[in-house]
Amino acid sequence: MTIHRAARAPGAMTGERAGSAASAAASTRSALLLGAILVILLLGALALGTLLGAVRIPMSALPSAMSTPIADWGPEETILLQVRIPRVLTAALVGAGLAMAGVAMQTALRNPLAEPYLLGISSGASFGAVCVILSGLAVALPFAAFAGGLLALTATLVLGRMRGDAQATRVILAGVAVTALFSAFTSLTIFQSRDSDSYRQVLHWLLGSLSSVTWESAGVASGSLLIFGGALVIVARLLDILLLGDEEIHSLGLDVRRVRAGVLIAASLLAAGMVSVSGAIGFVGLIVPHIVRSILRLSQRSLLVLSAIAGALLLVLADTFSRTVVAPQELPVGITTSILGAVVFAVIMLRKREVGA
Repeated sequence: MTIHRAARAPGAMTGERAGSAASAAASTRSALLLGAILVILLLGALALGTLLGAVRIPMSALPSAMSTPIADWGPEETILLQVRIPRVLTAALVGAGLAMAGVAMQTALRNPLAEPYLLGISSGASFGAVCVILSGLAVALPFAAFAGGLLALTATLVLGRMRGDAQATRVILAGVAVTALFSAFTSLTIFQSRDSDSYRQVLHWLLGSLSSVTWESAGVASGSLLIFGGALVIVARLLDILLLGDEEIHSLGLDVRRVRAGVLIAASLLAAGMVSVSGAIGFVGLIVPHIVRSILRLSQRSLLVLSAIAGALLLVLADTFSRTVVAPQELPVGITTSILGAVVFAVIMLRKREVGA
């Protein structure tokens, strides 16, 4: 019987490999199909966001605007090429960046509730932005917001630095403390400048808005996505390893603390770049990874890419809704994403409770 088992073992192993390969191929096909569907939906959302607004523009105006010299631009061409197109592109880039940052943070901290603002990035960026807005230096707003986000990130990592399994928990608690601190700084700054005429701009920033974005904003967002988002995709294998647990990572000869810190820094820099042009838009980095994970079980690289497309789709649609629902006035997109995020999060929690029951 021993000889018989030994003779069958290679065949059994071959069958297991074949089954594993077939499963991987099926997963790849499913990911490609989902990606194709999301790309088609995103292209439709970009077209919809370009044409809808306080001023409705027909589809036929788009190709003619692209070929019209700047000197001959009329109102439609100006709206399309100087307002709508940079806005929908920035919305797509910001949504993609926030979703990717959410994936990386949830994996690095092994906490499904983690999102880009967990480490105090949003509150730090808001503090930097409010300071320059109230001082009349709004031209430096993206740089001040980015610097504020980096300052908050540094404070979080320094405060939460420690060794071992508790590091992730310490980082989360440090992020909560830093968020509260910078929120207090922001409130104090606004209170001391209560006679300023910049309250409307400050309010739009704190609520999250894409109403003032330009081609330069799209450039900042695309640069951040290319550099830091690309870095996350390149090191996606480390994200897969982080899911194994600290002991398994140690057994592979890797420094858990450095790997986790590197991923968090890249994700936080990505989020800071996005926040610097859009303001505090919440929940995108929280709900998009949850939704994509609920559809398919994916590797971290596939999850990053598909979440980026889904995040872009979500924010483009949310921004289009925000500037048309009460037109000619405009609702800050951060309000829309917060309402949507709260509803989706409640649904996720109810479904998990039903499954647990």
